[in-house]
Amino acid sequence: MKRFSLFVQLVVYVAVTMLLLLGIVGAGYYYKSADVIRETTEQSTQHTISQSGQFVQSYLEKLKETTSSLANHELVKTYAEDATVENERALRKLLGTILSTDRDLVSAVLVTKSGHLVSTDEAVSMKTSSDMMKEAWYQAAIHEHAMPVVTPARQNLSEANEKWVVSVTQEVVDSKGDNLAVVRLDIAYDTLTAYLDSLQLGEKGFTFIVNSNHEFVYHPKKSVYSSSEEMKALEPYIQEKNGYVDQDSSYVYQYQIPQSDWVMIGVSSMENLHQLQGQVLTSFVGTGLVALGICLLGIWFILRHWIKPLRNLQETILAIGNGNASLRANEQGAPELVDLAHQFNRMLDQIDKLMLAVKEEEQNVRKYELQALSSQINPHFLYNTLDTIVWMAEFNNSEKVVEVTKSLAKYFRLALNQGNEQIALKDEIDHVRQYLFIQKQRYGYKLTYEIEEDTRFDDFQLPKLVLQPLVENAIYHGIKEIKEQGLVRVSVEERAGFLVVSIYDNGRGFIAHDTTENLLVKLGGVGLKNVDQRLRLQFGQDYHMEIDSKQGSHTRISLSFPMA
Repeated sequence: MKRFSLFVQLVVYVAVTMLLLLGIVGAGYYYKSADVIRETTEQSTQHTISQSGQFVQSYLEKLKETTSSLANHELVKTYAEDATVENERALRKLLGTILSTDRDLVSAVLVTKSGHLVSTDEAVSMKTSSDMMKEAWYQAAIHEHAMPVVTPARQNLSEANEKWVVSVTQEVVDSKGDNLAVVRLDIAYDTLTAYLDSLQLGEKGFTFIVNSNHEFVYHPKKSVYSSSEEMKALEPYIQEKNGYVDQDSSYVYQYQIPQSDWVMIGVSSMENLHQLQGQVLTSFVGTGLVALGICLLGIWFILRHWIKPLRNLQETILAIGNGNASLRANEQGAPELVDLAHQFNRMLDQIDKLMLAVKEEEQNVRKYELQALSSQINPHFLYNTLDTIVWMAEFNNSEKVVEVTKSLAKYFRLALNQGNEQIALKDEIDHVRQYLFIQKQRYGYKLTYEIEEDTRFDDFQLPKLVLQPLVENAIYHGIKEIKEQGLVRVSVEERAGFLVVSIYDNGRGFIAHDTTENLLVKLGGVGLKNVDQRLRLQFGQDYHMEIDSKQGSHTRISLSFPMA
């Protein structure tokens, strides 16, 4: 069976796929577009009305909270119980302050059961409290007993002011719950009007609000409130919960505003639905045919341009697979192929580096293992210690023989550490202690030592046999070279978030003007350098070694371990 090239396969595949997709989508789009547009319009309308309903709910809650705060204010209750001139003056000041904080508030009224009336509107102040007590809003507030009542689409109490308002009333009660007065706030429609009139519900769409009695709370056309014909024309929108009216030319969605008897009704116009459907279908088919031709032509040339670099890359990969590891791919062709070849070459370079790093790491591991074994069983140290024991035995110093022998045994037990590479800091320091004790028996007055531990860090884990080489270096390269009494001090402390272990000696010292790596080689050869490398491998870049030395004075090597 004949195998077609990748070039031919891709061109044929893309052409057939695009033709099939264009045919299927074009055939079904005419029947689906209306449903999609219709569903989108419905979802958009529902989302818009739901959000608007939540805004109105927040708006009402704010009004209720303001009214409740006023009804429960001590000054209001004080005036309701004792309507003196001084209390009235303070109350008017309070009402004026409340109105000044909200631009939507039109007026505030307080009617006491004792027959007193206080209002921020002078025209309202001319009325009598007995007239006010007969009003429906006053009776509703009494009926709800200290709960705020919203009365929509009511004119302001002032006869001189024809502005439509939302009234929120609430009964004022004393500590026993008995009636003292009724407070009323009149709020203008400005905020609601500005928000609801800005909603986008199609070319002829609109939004209005009714209460549970189908009384209008809000409508963008103010004439609806006074025209029975216009109100009757809106009945189909009120009766239709969620659906279409006017021969499917308008979509109606109703949203019950929580914690109120208000219903927000959104009407989206659908007059452009069929026109939009035809336009989109025509645009889709025309654009699809043009795109098909352009894509096929573009793919033809692009694939021809791509194929050659791909073949070169394939040949390179096969050659590398056959063992020519030094070969690299040519970075040419389209940007994607250039980047692919570049990344491929980088991968090969990284593999070479990793192989070299693994090789070097294996060599270092072997070197560290040899160094550890050398530190564990140092034949010179063992020979000198045994020679010291023999010398003590010859002088019948059996007590010293026992002490040194026990110390030597403990020294090697800690060095072996049951085959574990990690060791607790207290055991590593104890290993150094045994070493110094044994050396003290050899050097006598010549050597003194101090160990300052911190029990908080006893269980801190580190590689074994990293402190003893530093102490050994302090003895053989420091105090051994001086005539006076030598001192080796091992200390543990916390410093700036690091655990610092220091080895100090008062030996000959030196001028520290070289790098840490070169100083380690000069101080103790490869052994101390390996200690630094082992610690750096385990603790990373946060670990560091510091060398402080002064010729003829001292040397201090500090190991800083990160504690986090």
